Amino acid sequence: MSKIARFIIWICSKFTKNEIEQIIAGLLDVLEDRNPEVKPKDDFKEKHPHYRDFSVDPLAPLTEPPQPKEPLPLKDYKQILAAYKLTHGKPLSPVKYRATSPRVPQQIVCACCNAPHRYLYYNDGIKRTQLRCKVCHALFQANKRFQKGKKTRYYCPYCHHALFTWKQKKEVTIYKCCNDTCPHRLQKMNKLNEREKTLAKKRSSQFKLSYQYRQYHYQPHELTHAEPGQPTVDLAKIYNAPDILGLILTFYETGRRGRPCRTCLANLIF
Repeated sequence: MSKIARFIIWICSKFTKNEIEQIIAGLLDVLEDRNPEVKPKDDFKEKHPHYRDFSVDPLAPLTEPPQPKEPLPLKDYKQILAAYKLTHGKPLSPVKYRATSPRVPQQIVCACCNAPHRYLYYNDGIKRTQLRCKVCHALFQANKRFQKGKKTRYYCPYCHHALFTWKQKKEVTIYKCCNDTCPHRLQKMNKLNEREKTLAKKRSSQFKLSYQYRQYHYQPHELTHAEPGQPTVDLAKIYNAPDILGLILTFYETGRRGRPCRTCLANLIF
């Protein structure tokens, strides 16, 4: 026997015929949306717990692009120098600069074999942007810089991709990460159950998966709380009973959550 059948038997054993008719009439009002205070149970949210689940991402966006990681040397200059000496019978001499040639700073080493600065020289003359290594003949940039786009303001803190302006309103601008392989997005995707993954293919905008940043356009003085004005009545000089005063204060406290109630109260008392 199902639980619905057992529930019907329990109702029949506890209520009279007239009471059951009233219960049925009340249930019909709920099913036909005639009772706005009572709604039937909706199991959609239980089956899709992440559907339209608003949450704020904990990490703030990056305002500057991260510097690319330096690759590890592919070769060892000491081994190359040893092989050169074994082959030619003499060590490889450092770079001999001309009098007008620019010198390579001491802190710069070869990006390929880690050779020191005395084996390096500028390959593009006065520009001083390209370096050539005499040991491994590698060509690399003197200063690697990550060029920032003119319109890029924020970067994703998880995958370091540029955020694009997704939605723009008067009070807020929402930036979103468009990288489908972002670790943050993949982590959110793994939390979805099978029903949610199927629904996300049709309504992807109803699931918050990608990283988002909301920039609100408010000034600090606009966020200050409004303070009540000075009292117009001295409570020590009132002519009402204490219970009336308690009732007034109760209405006033309730009115703080509703402006019409407080306004009506002020007009009534004062």
